[in-house]
Amino acid sequence: MLQELKQLEPQLKQILYGCVEHVRATKAALYLSASDNLNEKRFELVTSYAFHDANRRLVSATDDLVDRLAVKRNAFFVNGLGSDMRFSEILFRQGTDRLLAAPIFGRGRFLGFIDMRDKAGKKPFDAPDLDAAKKIADEFVALLASRNLFGLAAVPLVEMPGNPKTAAILDQRYDLSAPAVRAIETARAIMSKRQLAPAAPKRKVLTESDLEIVQLLLPAALAIPGAVLASFSAIGHVDSPQTIMSIGNVTADALEMLEKHLEAWFRGVAHTEVDLTTAHVQLFYPFGEQPVPVSAAGLGAILSAPVNPKSCDNLVLTVAFERVPEREAHRALTMFLRQIEQSVETAFAVSSSRSDRQMIAEKLLEPDFQKYPDLADHSRQVSEISERLARVIGASAQQVETVRLAGLVHDVGLRLLDYERLYRRPNLTAEELRGLAEHPIIGAALVEPLLGPEVAQAVLRHHERVDGKGYPSHMTGHAIPLASRIIQICDAWVAMISPQSYQPALSRNDAARRIRDAAGSQFDEAIVSRFLKALSHLVD
Repeated sequence: MLQELKQLEPQLKQILYGCVEHVRATKAALYLSASDNLNEKRFELVTSYAFHDANRRLVSATDDLVDRLAVKRNAFFVNGLGSDMRFSEILFRQGTDRLLAAPIFGRGRFLGFIDMRDKAGKKPFDAPDLDAAKKIADEFVALLASRNLFGLAAVPLVEMPGNPKTAAILDQRYDLSAPAVRAIETARAIMSKRQLAPAAPKRKVLTESDLEIVQLLLPAALAIPGAVLASFSAIGHVDSPQTIMSIGNVTADALEMLEKHLEAWFRGVAHTEVDLTTAHVQLFYPFGEQPVPVSAAGLGAILSAPVNPKSCDNLVLTVAFERVPEREAHRALTMFLRQIEQSVETAFAVSSSRSDRQMIAEKLLEPDFQKYPDLADHSRQVSEISERLARVIGASAQQVETVRLAGLVHDVGLRLLDYERLYRRPNLTAEELRGLAEHPIIGAALVEPLLGPEVAQAVLRHHERVDGKGYPSHMTGHAIPLASRIIQICDAWVAMISPQSYQPALSRNDAARRIRDAAGSQFDEAIVSRFLKALSHLVD
């Protein structure tokens, strides 16, 4: 444990007792980063009460609970061992059957989390408990910030006039035209008000045609030991489509048992009343109709879990077993659930309005860049290489799309900053360079209303550095969006090797060496490694 945290343990434990007072949890544990380097994503049990699990003193990014909190970034609860199969083993080891977990974020970085178990009186956790958990997490952040731990000194998203810490910077004049200075001031005002907090993505309405990809994967669930029936339900969507795969003929009483289980699951876990009598059920027998039926009497256990793609709600995977599944079956089911989630998200991204957003991005790029074909060509090259790199590192389909669009528009802010006068001019003054350095803020302000906050975030942050020496906000490490960390490497590569660049072109070997040398300071070290290994496939 970090020495500073040891000294704070009494205060941390006092805050943790809020889990008893406000949430009525009978057990609770606080995990915080085991290192000042938050990129390591290792979390150590700092303090707890009534919490006993020797196997969870130290957890990493591969832990199911850590992964869920880091990806979704919000508190959640699980009521019942069968409510979400990913967490059944964690609950079982503690001898508990209900869990509420809340992430602790500071300046956008994942600092740790609170793990609460079993509400008093054997009651389920509910929505007000999530709000209480969030307030407790905020108390931890305030205490850590008061001791300047994990680099929590307050840094504004965009430095604005009136902030004494940035007054000296803002008082310096730009050697730019009056319209360019007004553009900077307007963009700063817009971005200060919005703060570009990642917005909740639009929730997709799922139709029956969207289930085709799932229908291809669902038979694999029947290979899980003991599984006799698997179902994927899209409750609340058009016609509430439900796909059922079975190893044998499903009897009416088995279908009724499945329906009652799902209705009870939605009441207990999703706190939603659903009527499945109107669901559009499609029943398939991937191995042919078998003489031995699947009946209610032959179902020993039914487990359901939410499928959690970022862009859609109320998707549920259900698997029925002939007997209570053992640990091996739980693990296989967890792996299958993750595969389903990734496939569904990919299908949604492919069917999204890619062409419309592409047209908007091109319009943002072209109006003035037609005067500067070299700059437009630079932007397109950055977009193409960035998209390839995003695929190489295994980014989700949604992240790949963000990278592609942000790479195309990352420099659109330049067109409002006297670029016609400064384009290709050598030996720019410090004031002129300072003015041009405002282009991420102006670009984000232009992009956000048209392409959304995720693309705008990537544009705003594409000149940050992992060591905190970038701009506009001196962000560090993984606090910088993944799309920005990808684009900044590809942006530098294209600028270094292009004969039309503002600097003499380098050979590919020299450019690769410079990027390698900047890994861990200017660029994300892990992404640089993948970039260099795949270089021959990334560039033409």
